[in-house]
Amino acid sequence: MQPISVLVVDDHAVFADALRARLDAEQDLAPVTVAYSVAEARAKLAVQRPDVVILDMYLGDGSGLQVADEVRILALEARILMLSASGSVDSVVDALASGVRGWMSKTVEITELINAIRALHRGEAWLHPALLGRVLAAQLRRSASPPSDPLGVLTQREREVLDCLAAGMSRAESAARLQVSVNTVRSHIQNLTAKLGVHTTLEAAALRNSQRSSHNRDLA
Repeated sequence: MQPISVLVVDDHAVFADALRARLDAEQDLAPVTVAYSVAEARAKLAVQRPDVVILDMYLGDGSGLQVADEVRILALEARILMLSASGSVDSVVDALASGVRGWMSKTVEITELINAIRALHRGEAWLHPALLGRVLAAQLRRSASPPSDPLGVLTQREREVLDCLAAGMSRAESAARLQVSVNTVRSHIQNLTAKLGVHTTLEAAALRNSQRSSHNRDLA
């Protein structure tokens, strides 16, 4: 059987190195590499194409969601497992919308983490049962956004990209603002225009500005 390659992305070097050492002891997990920042993860994803990416939610130069964005561009087949100290339901829902397929606490037993890595590689999802009901309820609330909110179908990251466009920023400027690559911004633009049923970024920006103006009038 082909070994499962793993990339650990965590800015806590002691934790990341200890996790790499433990995963290295499993014969079917190889190679196991580490990135300590969003920038380093981006560089390694471009050349390594790991099977499973283990992400911390919060990194020194950004967030795990930024890395998830890069995975969707640079290593499309990789499965993403978020390993975080945070248990916020909204964070989990945002992560799932960004392509994450597993979420575990950093306090999880190592054997369960290893089982989750193998399960994700088989194409399964992995979410702690204690979170499952709350996450499903939050997803249902988001999908039931009222008609007055046409942007309710967008993920948080897609909204951020749209806000940059509405502010008149170019793709390069948007990428710099959000600390992602231009290709990642381009991918989000393709997704958000499709979801909003518009054909150009100008139409999308106009829709965002129109919604903002309407909101301001309601508050006046």
